[in-house]
Parts: sequence; C-alpha cells; structure tokens
Amino acid sequence: MAASGPYRLDLEQQKRNVFVTQLNDRDDEDEISAFPVVKESGDKLIETGINTLQKTLLLKKDVEVEKVQADLEEKRYEFKKRMEACSQRQIHVQKKQQQMKDRVSKFEKFIQENEAKRRRALQKYQQEVRLRIQKTSEFDLLLKQLEDLKARHRFLKEQLVQYKKYEEYLLRVIDAMPEDYLPSSEDKLKGLMMRHRTLSESNKDLVNNLVAMEDELEHLKLKLDEMSQDHNKQKVSINSQLARLQENQETKTDSNQEKELNFALTKGDLRKRRTEYGVILMAIDNIYEKCRKVIELPAEKMELDDKLHRIKDHLNDRQDVARMAHPDSSFVGSQAVESHKESRKGKKRVTLVINEVS
Repeated sequence: MAASGPYRLDLEQQKRNVFVTQLNDRDDEDEISAFPVVKESGDKLIETGINTLQKTLLLKKDVEVEKVQADLEEKRYEFKKRMEACSQRQIHVQKKQQQMKDRVSKFEKFIQENEAKRRRALQKYQQEVRLRIQKTSEFDLLLKQLEDLKARHRFLKEQLVQYKKYEEYLLRVIDAMPEDYLPSSEDKLKGLMMRHRTLSESNKDLVNNLVAMEDELEHLKLKLDEMSQDHNKQKVSINSQLARLQENQETKTDSNQEKELNFALTKGDLRKRRTEYGVILMAIDNIYEKCRKVIELPAEKMELDDKLHRIKDHLNDRQDVARMAHPDSSFVGSQAVESHKESRKGKKRVTLVINEVS
C-alpha cells in the first residue's frame, strides 16, 4: 500500500478449509482456517469492514447513485404517462359532462346518480393531484439526498487525499520500529494509533498528578509557615511565662531565706512561749476539772472555747451565790467585775499565745 507504483494484491498462502465441530490436538491445526458465524449482509460487512478499501466503497456508492437515477427516470416516465392519462380522462369527463347537461332535461331522474359519479371523479382527480404533489416532494427529497451523497463523496475524496500522507508516514514509522514493539495483529496502523492514544492519556494523567502535587506542596508550605509563626508565638509566650516564674521563684527564695533567718533568731523565744502555752493549757484543764459537773465531758474531750465558757459559767454561778449570801451588792459587784476582767485577760492571753505559737 505504501509503494509508489501501481497497487498489487498480495495474498497469503491459501489454507485448507475444514469444517469441524471440535479442534483437538491435530497435527495440521496451523493449516485449518476457522470461519466465524456471520449474521450480517454482504453490503453491511463491506461498509463496516476494517480492511475494506475506500475505493471499493466509492464504487459501491456510484452503483447506488446510478440505480437511484434509473429509478428516477422510471418514475418520471410513469408520472408522464399518468399525467397524459389524467388529461385524456379530464377531456373524457368534460365530454361526459356536456352530454349529461344535454340529457338533464330528458333524464332528470338520473341527475343524482350522475352527480355522484361526478363527485367520485372529482375526488379521484384530487387524489391524483395529491399523489402528484407527494411524488414531486419525494422527487425533490431524492434530489436533495443525491446532492448530499455527491457532497459526501467529494468530502470523502478530499479526506482520502488529505490523510494519505499521514498513512504513508505511519507506514514508514512502522517499518522503522522494532518487530516486537507492537503486539502481533493484522492492522499495525490501528495498533500504533492505540499505542499513541495510551501514551497520550498516560502523559495527561502524569501532568495532572504533577499539577495536583504542586498545589499540595504549596498548601503544605503555607501550612508550615503558619505552624512556624505559631511556634514562634508560643515560644515567646513560654519565654515570658518562664521569666515571670523565675522572678516569682527568686522572690519566694528570698522570702524563704528571710523567714528561715527570722525562725533561727526567734527559735528560743518560741520555745519559751510553747512552754508557757502548755502551762496555761494545763491550768485551764485543772480549773475546768474543778468547775465541771459530773455529767459533763472530761477536759480531754472538750475544746478550749468550751472549757473557758464552762469556767465563765461556773464563776457567774458563784457570783450569784455570793450575791445572795451578802446583801452588800457593792462588794459582790466589785468582786464580780474583777473576776470577769481577770477571765477576759486570761482568755486574751491564751489567744495571743496560740496565735504566736501557730
């Protein structure tokens, strides 16, 4: 097909045609041709065949066009004959109408029948006219189809001339390629175009993946910048917090050192005060034991305030008894006031000692 001289049909070695129902392990299997079951017509196979030449298709279309032209000529001749027959029939009808007009006066009873015949003839004439119009439209449609086929023929011829150089180029490419580059198939041009389409789609997918990866890289870079800024902000905040904590630690360290120094200086005074506090508590317990009633709890189970209140109540009871025993109220009142002051002083002193010890 790529040769510059006249075309030559190269046929392979004819294989022996054998119809078999099952191919087992035969020695002559390579010489047997398997015919597929074909359910389509020959014209359809020629039009849809892969190896059908464009020249064959063009010749087939020329034959079809000649056949259509012959049918058109036949239809024209038939239409002409019908038109002549219609003209003769119209003349005959006019004669009949004239005769009927002459006979109307004599055969009045046949007027209705003749009118009906006239109407039928008129209807038939109208049908013929509609048929003529229909055939005329069909003729115009066939002419349009013929023009379309001619235009299609010219377009295909131009396409054939245009793509001929590409076919020759692809054939030269196939000749220059290694034998095992394409899969073994009858139509190597189709295999080469399929291979090119596959490589083109793969290249497009790779380009799309590259663009997507670049977009993702830009997004990750922006995210990294944001994370770096957040990290720097957190670092500054943590450093400021660390500085404040160090200042607090230094302040507390100085305060602790000062307190330790004060504790070392006042250690002896505190021991003395603890001793005095213990003596006071023992004295309060002794006084409470003397003042409490039998039904009341012992000193070990009572609070200090409760003990002092019990002592106070006991003193008030004693004052009431003394007031009843001595009518001189001035003496009893002075003693009560003094005992009350002494009780308040003792309570304040105990509270002061407790606060200092704690």
